[in-house]
Amino acid sequence: MFHHVLVATDGSTLGNLALPYAADLARHYGSALTLLYVVPPVPEAAYEGIFTYVYNPEKRARQLEEAERIIQDALAQLDYPETEAIKATDQGAPIAEIIVSEVRQAHADLVVMSTHGRTGFAHLFQGSVAEAVMHKLDVPVFLVRAPASRQILGTEQQESPYGHPFH
Repeated sequence: MFHHVLVATDGSTLGNLALPYAADLARHYGSALTLLYVVPPVPEAAYEGIFTYVYNPEKRARQLEEAERIIQDALAQLDYPETEAIKATDQGAPIAEIIVSEVRQAHADLVVMSTHGRTGFAHLFQGSVAEAVMHKLDVPVFLVRAPASRQILGTEQQESPYGHPFH
């Protein structure tokens, strides 16, 4: 049914909750599996709530090193042979648009990612990367919802490099 599964993570504990689901689905269907990590831009300054991104080579080098660590950790968690890893570094575009672009380029027919499942004011003010991805794609998106507790798998939830995990 699914020939190519793409799993997106931000490297946080919540983001990585999607990894075992993606690996299980890929195993079940004998699918190719692609891991996607989007290297976020570094917000250098904020003006009235709008972030301005300024290129800083030292910070960028640290981000790229951290991206490699996140990808290697996620690949180990996936434990799926021949998983392709994509490190997207497109600066300036919203994270959801980058994910959608990578899904289309990979010709994935299933996307797996995590979500906070926020509603009400939290959803209104913080938005939802997962929701934006769902609305822009014509392939199924399998969402792994965060547990109700702020504790995930016995450890405190980590902040993602985006300031929040996918939600």
